[in-house]
Amino acid sequence: MIGLDRPVKPEWIYKTLKMVNPGENPSVYNEPFEHIAKELVGKEGKRKVRTIIFRSFIYSFQEKRTVIENNMFIEWAKQHPLEYLRPLFLAKLLMDYEITRFITKKIELSFDHTNQLSSAILSQKMIQEFGDREVVRHSVNDFLKTLVHFKIFEKIKLREFRFVKKFNLSNEQVKDFLLLYARAFLKSNFVDLSKIDLTILYFYEDIDLKNVARKYHVNTWEYIRDVNRDIVMLKNNNYMK
Repeated sequence: MIGLDRPVKPEWIYKTLKMVNPGENPSVYNEPFEHIAKELVGKEGKRKVRTIIFRSFIYSFQEKRTVIENNMFIEWAKQHPLEYLRPLFLAKLLMDYEITRFITKKIELSFDHTNQLSSAILSQKMIQEFGDREVVRHSVNDFLKTLVHFKIFEKIKLREFRFVKKFNLSNEQVKDFLLLYARAFLKSNFVDLSKIDLTILYFYEDIDLKNVARKYHVNTWEYIRDVNRDIVMLKNNNYMK
């Protein structure tokens, strides 16, 4: 199981996507990235964060790592501001890191009556299920810090966090989520709306997937609904293959 071994800021992801150019060797961005993540101290920390960002938002959309290829996030960064992409960035991290989905399931069960959460208690729940492994302990702390960066939580004490709010997505953002879910998580042109992993949607307000499926029917996908099916069938798009 790959751990999330550093907290990630959406600003770093966005600036990286705005910086890179398809056709370039990824290594040319190693030094420029250090200026993007200038809050981080030490080359090793910056290298690990760069690895997380490139792995999820560039390499996961292509077979080789020698040259950057165009993808949906590079295109979206040209079209949208950071605030639009912030919830989609978090969704991609949840899709890519199984450990973050396990942590999310435990988060739902770990809030107290004041909507506060202890990272120590959350870590203990994870350790009880997965063992006292370094990848578990580090991933809990780094994912909680990542959620603070995404404005989902706020840190109130050393190991205490308070829930702030969930993302409220527009119809267009839900449409892009479904495109992302199909291409990046399922690796498919089809999405069965009745079988979407709801853990990935935990940090979002209630979404009417069927309404969005109907809204973008024909232009973006084919929406097939009958007694036994509730399926979105995507149309071809070069940068989203």
